[in-house]
Amino acid sequence: MESGEINEEFDVRDNGQRRYAPVGKVLAAGIGVLGIFWLAASSPGSASDSPEVRVVVVPAPPPPVSAYDTLGPGETLAEMLAENGLDGRAVHQLTEVVREVKNPRSLRPGVVARFSGPPDSVPSSVFLRVSPDSLVHLTWSDSTWASSVRTVPLTTDTLHLAGLIDSNLWSATLSGEVDKLADGEFQEYVYDMADNVFGWKVDFTRDIRRGDAFRVAIERERRPDGSVRLSRFLAIELANRGRVFQAIPFTRPGGHKEYFDGEGEALRGTFSRYPVSFRVTSSFSTRRYHPILKVRRPHLGTDYGAPRGTPVSATASGTVTRAGTWGGYGRMVEIRHARGISTRYAHLSSINVRTGAFVEQNQMIGRVGSTGLSTSAHLHYEFLVNGVQRNPATIDLPSAPALEDEYLEDFRLIRDQALGQLDRVALPVLPEASRVESVVAD
Repeated sequence: MESGEINEEFDVRDNGQRRYAPVGKVLAAGIGVLGIFWLAASSPGSASDSPEVRVVVVPAPPPPVSAYDTLGPGETLAEMLAENGLDGRAVHQLTEVVREVKNPRSLRPGVVARFSGPPDSVPSSVFLRVSPDSLVHLTWSDSTWASSVRTVPLTTDTLHLAGLIDSNLWSATLSGEVDKLADGEFQEYVYDMADNVFGWKVDFTRDIRRGDAFRVAIERERRPDGSVRLSRFLAIELANRGRVFQAIPFTRPGGHKEYFDGEGEALRGTFSRYPVSFRVTSSFSTRRYHPILKVRRPHLGTDYGAPRGTPVSATASGTVTRAGTWGGYGRMVEIRHARGISTRYAHLSSINVRTGAFVEQNQMIGRVGSTGLSTSAHLHYEFLVNGVQRNPATIDLPSAPALEDEYLEDFRLIRDQALGQLDRVALPVLPEASRVESVVAD
């Protein structure tokens, strides 16, 4: 069976309920003609001249049937196979065959299987959808089970979108090929733009204004059901408070993908702006009323409201200089970075690193809690330069190295092609009257 036939052969539309369906067609209402023999007498004109027809008929074998079953919560693949009539030897063989493709223990609830075979008999064929992208076909042949893997066919397209911001990036008014978006797909692109592309240049919780806009070109791999398997930005343009940022992805030979502006300057900073992806509940201040001490005192850090247990990430690579309980900070991690910079992460419920360990940027170092002088679960984050707390929202964070001269020619070729994709959709702007009102409101 060709890859394009997979959906037809493995058609599941029963929400995981077991059901049976005929696989073959019954020919001649269940009767097959084995043969027709004409017998003529040897002497002409006798009664035997009339041909005698003998019809021998045998019933056709009943067509095979199929049963669909779904792996339930807490159920193992072996249990599902046994429930569908396979004995212990067959279950073992099938499990080992599946193991060549995927660890059976890693199969999640919701995996669908199709069992086929003669009525009232052990299945002789099993289709198992081990992932959204692949099927394992198991067939009984020559007293053993054989397997083949079939991949869901993919199509590639390019999506062109633009957005005009009223209050935030997530609720932007979209234009372009909006009808091609799957449910929740745009939100994934927003998080990617905010966290991985422009997160070092723009504070999306504070810097976004009404009238800001963006446009993107995205290459996607899509499955036959319309879901997206993989996607990547080809180019992004963001207009924010009179500034225009461009982002072009480029991978150095043997390196990782990074985003650069049109001149080859890195967008990534050596520091992330956010240790957690949650809103700021209390900003850096020299006079803040403390809710527990009932006095005004400096709040030389940034508080992020987040549920207890939320992972906390290091904003830059460095060495852990403190990991434990420290007074009003509660459970706290301190990391020393280059250029005399340190960061602190306080009120943690748990710590995942040890003093002296080296951590990478975005590595999880602990989880949000409410230890120390804290009234509720949140993260207190501090940014220190030469031992003095500074406001990470306003300080100029150091950037990663620009693209080396030896790669600029290749980069410019990719850049020009990518920016040409953006020309297929216009960068939106507010109408003149609305733009004036926005300026007055700011």
